[in-house]
Amino acid sequence: VWIDKTTKSLRVGPQSAGADPGPVCYGRGGTTPTTTDADLVLGYLDPDNFAGGTMQLDRDAATQSLQLIADKLDMNVLELASGVAQIAEFQMADLIRKVTVQKGLDPREFVVFAFGGAGPVHMGVAARELGVRKVIVPQGDTAAVWCAFGAASADILHVSEQVNIMSSPFELNKVNNVLQGLAERGKQELIADGVDSVRHQFALSLDMRHRGQINEVEVDLVGSSLSDNDMEGLRQRFVERYERLYGRGAALPGARLEIVTFRCRASAKSQKPKLVESSELNDEIDPGAQSGTRDIYWAESKKLSTTPIYNGYKLRPGNSLSGPCVIETTTTSMVIHPKQSISVDALGNFVIDPNAA
Repeated sequence: VWIDKTTKSLRVGPQSAGADPGPVCYGRGGTTPTTTDADLVLGYLDPDNFAGGTMQLDRDAATQSLQLIADKLDMNVLELASGVAQIAEFQMADLIRKVTVQKGLDPREFVVFAFGGAGPVHMGVAARELGVRKVIVPQGDTAAVWCAFGAASADILHVSEQVNIMSSPFELNKVNNVLQGLAERGKQELIADGVDSVRHQFALSLDMRHRGQINEVEVDLVGSSLSDNDMEGLRQRFVERYERLYGRGAALPGARLEIVTFRCRASAKSQKPKLVESSELNDEIDPGAQSGTRDIYWAESKKLSTTPIYNGYKLRPGNSLSGPCVIETTTTSMVIHPKQSISVDALGNFVIDPNAA
C-alpha cells in the first residue's frame, strides 16, 4: 500500500511483500503495509486464529503502519483499510475483464473459482463488480492447494507453433504440410513423455487476419488436415470468430486473408480424482458451527458491526448463510458481505452468491 507522489492518490500493488518479510502484521521485519494488513484491521482476519492458530498476527503493528498513510490522506484508519481492500478487489475485477470482455466474452456467463488464502476474502466484491452470479471456493481446504491440485490433475499438453505467413488464395498442400509437421512434432513429444499412442489427441488451429491488418484471431480446425471443400469453411469460421471479437459486420467477407501462425496442441488425458457427492443435503446448521463474533468494518455501511464467525468444518452440504458473516477454515477465510450469501453444495464446495439481494 503506497501513495503515488504525483497524484497524491492511494495505490495497492503491483509490488508484493511476499512471504518474507511479508505484511507488517507477520512481525518478520516488514514495514510497508499490505492488503493482508488492511484485512486484519478491518476484522476480516482473526489475529489469534490465522492459519488455524499456528501463527499470531500483530494487529497493532498493522494499524500503526496504515495510520501513517491515513494521516497523509486525512482519513481514519478504517476508511483507509476499506479503501485498500476495495482497490485490490476492483483491480481483480479489471484483470478478469481483460481475459473476458477484451476477448469478446461476457463475465456474467461464467463461474469464478476463488482459491488460496486471499481469493475467498476478496472475490465476493470483485464478482459483484463484474456481475458474476456464482463464486466457488473449492472443497474448503482444497482451495489452499488449488494450483498444485491443478498441476497434478492437468492433462499433458504440448503446444507447437510455427510462423509462416501465407496470403489467400491459400495453397492447400503448403498449409497441410506445415500442420502435419507440427502434429508430428507433438506426437514425438508425447511419445517422449511415455504416453501410449491410443491416448494421443491433436487439435489444430491457425492465427489469421485480414491482409494488411495487425490483429489476428485464432481459428480452430476440424480434423487433422484441410481439404479443398474446407477452404471456404475456413473463411467462414474466420469471419465468425472475428465478428465475435470485434462486433457484427466488422469483418470484410470478400477481403484477402493471411495465415500468420500455425499451431498444434498435442495432448493426453490424465487420471482425474473421483469426486463423490453427499447423499443428502441438510439445511439445518449445527448449533456449534458459529465460533463467535467479531467487530468488522463493512464498506456498505461504513461502520463497525458485530458479525458472526463460522467454523467452515462444521458447515454441512445444504447449509446456507446470509451475509454479513465470515467462514473460517485452517487455510482460508471467506468474507460474505451484506446482501450476499454462501452455501455448501453436495461436493463440499462453498458457493458464494455475490448478488443475493
